Amino acid sequence: MFQSELLKEKYQVQALLSKESTSVHEYLLNAHRTAEEVAKLHGFRLNYVELPNLGIQPTSASLRSAEAADA
Repeated sequence: MFQSELLKEKYQVQALLSKESTSVHEYLLNAHRTAEEVAKLHGFRLNYVELPNLGIQPTSASLRSAEAADA
């Protein structure tokens, strides 16, 4: 399989983060820290948008299934 240098680097970072983490939460914290370090190294900032917490929303497929079950 063809892999670019960028993809090789991505997979190496993912493997390293997985080894360092004991949970998904810890993996995400490590990934965030690494992203912040890369941004600082290259002179840019990461900006995040705040999204409302709407909970789990039904998808159109699940709505269709519910409607079919009611019919």
